[in-house]
Amino acid sequence: MPSARIHEAIAREINKEYNMDDTLLRIGTVAPDCWRNVETESGVKDKYLTHFWDFRIKEGESNNYEEFYLKYYAQLTNPFYFGYLLHLITDQYWKTYIDPKYFFIDNGISKVKLKDGTLREDKDWYSYYEELKIQKQLCKLYDLGKLPTEIADVPNFSCEIDELNIKGLFGPHGTLSYINNKIMPNNTIEISEVFDLDDFTKYIDETVKFIKKELINLKQIKLEDDKKIKIAVDIDDTLLCTKELENYYWNIFLKENPHINPNQEYTWENPIIAQFWSEYRERMAFGKPKENAPVVLNNLLSKNFRIDLLSARPLEKYASLKKKLVEHFESLDINYSYMNLGFRSKKEFLKYHKFDILIDNELKNIEEAKTVGVTPILFGSFNPDYSGYQTSNWNEIPSIIEDILDKRN
Repeated sequence: MPSARIHEAIAREINKEYNMDDTLLRIGTVAPDCWRNVETESGVKDKYLTHFWDFRIKEGESNNYEEFYLKYYAQLTNPFYFGYLLHLITDQYWKTYIDPKYFFIDNGISKVKLKDGTLREDKDWYSYYEELKIQKQLCKLYDLGKLPTEIADVPNFSCEIDELNIKGLFGPHGTLSYINNKIMPNNTIEISEVFDLDDFTKYIDETVKFIKKELINLKQIKLEDDKKIKIAVDIDDTLLCTKELENYYWNIFLKENPHINPNQEYTWENPIIAQFWSEYRERMAFGKPKENAPVVLNNLLSKNFRIDLLSARPLEKYASLKKKLVEHFESLDINYSYMNLGFRSKKEFLKYHKFDILIDNELKNIEEAKTVGVTPILFGSFNPDYSGYQTSNWNEIPSIIEDILDKRN
């Protein structure tokens, strides 16, 4: 896998055509790996989140940089975001074309190939230590100086990437401090047993050419995506039977805690509710689908609608939430275009990505969607106080969508 200075060198080469802020670009292109330095959080510490792994692809690790591109397209003029995108594309190229030159699985054991052709166990990240030697040489070759380590020292810095926890990027124990302290050149040129500098400069040139082609390809994908009708589907109690699971586990919780009054109403601030969610949150995240929902979604996808699943579940409170949800939906034959979790505001997300339709069970979300030009469908028991589209039957969704589009046309 390409390490920090490789990412920086590639970003700097790409930047010859863009002339973006060099510091912000370099910080952005090393940011996805800062997950290593997040100390306590669970969900946002996972590499799969920062690298947009697509778990629907089963052969190897796949960075879905197309998903990042479409989700954060409007921010790509920001050097930090653009650098982040370059990191994801670079990683995918190296995993596919460069890493196999050096890394092997031999009888189930991970090994690295040395210059003399022998294989050695990749114990204690042996190859990473060897790559550090090349990184220090690249640092000098591409004139990669130290980076600021505090947000206050980075003018115009902004980041609202849901999948990234910048606590691992800045500060004395962050990725930027690690780069400054561990990957700076010195007067001694260390010779690697595995890698050659000339090979790495060639790989960097190859990667730059690949990225330039992919950036053109991504623009075309965006143009095609903009032609689609975009439908946002809320996950909890719209697509999945979440409330039913909550009630089920609440009754178990009451039996386990007989001192709790089952007739009392508890607010979110109550410590009893906090205890309940702490114990059962993970088990309540994976309910059964609403009747006919999988069939209807598959039908809409076949008609070239874009179907995005939305949930504001806080990523930091779940372990590997997106990975588990992808696997859960696969087991239920629930298909979709993209899954978006943990965003700060559903209203702003709908507006930012110019969705056409929202299907949601919360009246508050429905009303907010209207204010940003999204036509909502309220899902669930009939609400006599709401005059817009509403249904409790997924089989009625296609005809409602057809009516919405007919009236719009």
